[in-house]
Amino acid sequence: MLAATPASLVVIGGAVAFFLSAALGANDVANSLGTSVGTGAVKVSQALLIGAVMEFSGAVLFGSTVTKTVSAGVVTVSAATLANPVGYMLGMLSVLVGCTLWMATATKFGLPVSSTHAVVGSLVGIGLVSGWGVNVSAVTNIVSSWFLSPFIGGAIAVTLYAIIQRYILKAPRPAKAIRRFLPLLSGFASFVLSLFVLFKGAPFAAVPKGNLLVVAAAISAFVSGISLALSTAIHSRTYIKAELGVPDDAESPEERVLREQGDVERIFKVLQVVTACLLAFSHGSNDVSNAIGPFAAMYSMWANGGVGATVAIPLWVLVLGGIGISTGLGIWGRPVMETVGKKITSLVPTKGFAVELSTALTVLIASEFGLPVSTTQVLVGCIVAIGLSAGDKDAVNAKVLKNIALSWGVTLPVSAAISVVFYLLCQPLVPPVAVAAVASRLAALPMVG
Repeated sequence: MLAATPASLVVIGGAVAFFLSAALGANDVANSLGTSVGTGAVKVSQALLIGAVMEFSGAVLFGSTVTKTVSAGVVTVSAATLANPVGYMLGMLSVLVGCTLWMATATKFGLPVSSTHAVVGSLVGIGLVSGWGVNVSAVTNIVSSWFLSPFIGGAIAVTLYAIIQRYILKAPRPAKAIRRFLPLLSGFASFVLSLFVLFKGAPFAAVPKGNLLVVAAAISAFVSGISLALSTAIHSRTYIKAELGVPDDAESPEERVLREQGDVERIFKVLQVVTACLLAFSHGSNDVSNAIGPFAAMYSMWANGGVGATVAIPLWVLVLGGIGISTGLGIWGRPVMETVGKKITSLVPTKGFAVELSTALTVLIASEFGLPVSTTQVLVGCIVAIGLSAGDKDAVNAKVLKNIALSWGVTLPVSAAISVVFYLLCQPLVPPVAVAAVASRLAALPMVG
């Protein structure tokens, strides 16, 4: 009878991990860039190129070289289970298959879903049928984040956009206002995004946070200085007639305000592109582990004959994940990108900037408090809140929002169901483990959780 072997499973696992990386790129990455496309800051083709480069760079340069064997402590694997390499590897392969098929399906219909929740759902499913054991408290924390993170992100986004409206867009002279506040906004944004990248980048894991704060502050000061110089130059060139007292009879005060508001939006396009780039870079460095983490565990089992609480990720595995993310974004990323950027609500660069910066700030705060949040859900929550901030409930496409919420709700059970079906169908391929082999490994392998 045909039987699975560790070598065959690791080859299949590598292939599935690549496709999961592609599905993750087509869905998660599109979330990060969708708002920039929706506001017109970049074209779809430009967004695909930016995302591919930044995601690959983040995954390879800042991607974690060590990952937890079991994501977020969702399941607990006994030493007896680890003593059966094929059974353990089949479980991790089932996790990859469940995540890949669900992420690909959601992407096909343009639905932004969380890759983290897909991994968790698959792990829970395998935990229930394989005897691994499910950590109920960890799952409860993740489920609670579904309700908290969109509201927290939305509150921050509305507050930030209200500040931009009050002090810039609705100022008597928006051009003068942006000249005054652009250095402050740029400095704040660069500080938040620098921390977002530094705190999540694996090379900086051992660096004291105080030192990272100093680095982020230095970057912020530099960017503020550059912004001040640029805003001064733009103001001098565009409004030199007004500065010299030269009358402009062809333009009424109302027309002047509208024109200056348009100038403000064009400036925010530049800010939004920078924000989107850093979000994509950070996403590649952090979320690539969702795709390659289970495969890294499989590879460690095959190469070393066992796994501990964490496993090392070879560089070539990070490259595999980075290429997969970039490939998926380029080929299949358009549907989700259009849903996030254009179909939920109408966005302009000032709104898009508020959404992207608020998303980064919310995820950063949540990470510091140990809250398991989904970047996808935070981003969508920010978009919805910005859309409703004007007081018009029709500004948000209720049908699209309902479909997105439904996809969030079914992510965990559907990915779990797919993984369970695959696992059970493949059970006949698992060879029995000799009693002596199990006994010899029980003493050597620690509990993983």
